Amino acid sequence: MDYCATTPIYNACRAVEHAKRPHQPCWKGKNFVCFAAIIWALVAMGVESNAQTTDQKHRIWGYSFGDLIYKAQGDTLYWGNTEYAGLEEKTVGSNLRRLFLGYDSKISENLKAKVLVESKASTTTREGRLGLAVIHGLLEWNNLVPAIPNSRARVGLIPTPIFALPEKTWGYRSVEKDALDLRGLGKVIDQGLSFSGDFDQQKTAGFNLMVGNGTGNRPGIDKYLEYYGAVYKKFWKNQVTVELLGDYARKAPTSRTMLLRSFVSVERPVWTFGAEVSKAFMDEEVSGELQAVNPLSVSFFLSNKLGFLGENWRSFIRYDFYNPATEYQPTGVYANPSQHYDEHSYWIGLHYTMKEKVHFMPNVIVNQYERKNQNVVQRRSDIVPRMTVYFQFGD
Repeated sequence: MDYCATTPIYNACRAVEHAKRPHQPCWKGKNFVCFAAIIWALVAMGVESNAQTTDQKHRIWGYSFGDLIYKAQGDTLYWGNTEYAGLEEKTVGSNLRRLFLGYDSKISENLKAKVLVESKASTTTREGRLGLAVIHGLLEWNNLVPAIPNSRARVGLIPTPIFALPEKTWGYRSVEKDALDLRGLGKVIDQGLSFSGDFDQQKTAGFNLMVGNGTGNRPGIDKYLEYYGAVYKKFWKNQVTVELLGDYARKAPTSRTMLLRSFVSVERPVWTFGAEVSKAFMDEEVSGELQAVNPLSVSFFLSNKLGFLGENWRSFIRYDFYNPATEYQPTGVYANPSQHYDEHSYWIGLHYTMKEKVHFMPNVIVNQYERKNQNVVQRRSDIVPRMTVYFQFGD
């Protein structure tokens, strides 16, 4: 008997085939039934699995966050890497910044398969509607090397180690990306192989090594690879963590990029502090030829409980300094006008947990532009008050 012909996936695909127009791509136009059918199939598989065994082998999970925003002040120059740099002053409205839908399958005790798809404003269909992009598609093998505590290998479309620890410690990805991710330095995901583990059973020190295509989740391979490596160490009853990371990529015979990052955090029962200093070594077009620009990023954040307001309240504050060109040339003609300005960014807000998986975060973003050259135009700061809503669903 053909097992595939009896699974929910098979039935979902049949439904999709009947619903699709001839030669119409699955995710285009009004053909939303494809997405619905796949979701139905995943849910059915999870229900079917739970009915057959008490061991949860299938897990569907996800989260989403978005904002109600008002750009109270802004510049007439609509370029920059921060979230609302490209919006006109007095812009008001709401935006869904991320929707994650994940499916995990426990193949055996140490072997798992994971798939994660994402919808956001920058992932759109031809018609300009919200679309989907594959973020993770990986096979994970735990305890691969018994001699190395908590060893783990991953292959496929996998997360890189660049942002993992700072983003987890910051704890407010729903408010803002990690400093490097915000500025487009480094990749969140890549296609390749990673191996991680700890140096002791207590998880006080460890490492993460990875090699990838250097293309993120975009198809395409060539003869160049990207290499990632990180080591961490915990101190003071595991309340202080220090991590060092390096990333190296060769994109062409004469084009190379390198990223060095240091991160330190202090996590106490009531408050959490983190600091990140990063330097990238890269070239950009200056006066018609490639020259070194070597961006510098510095970030500090602090979050703490607000006991006087109740157990459900916290506050957070973060400051980022970004110099996109430490090798700045005042007389140079830059293809990217952002190189003429250093940026000072601030995030200040409150965090209220209404339910275990529902969070409201009123916050304000301020982004200041400090010009390096008196011959370039003075830019006004961006000021954006907003209400961020974050919720989780599934297991």
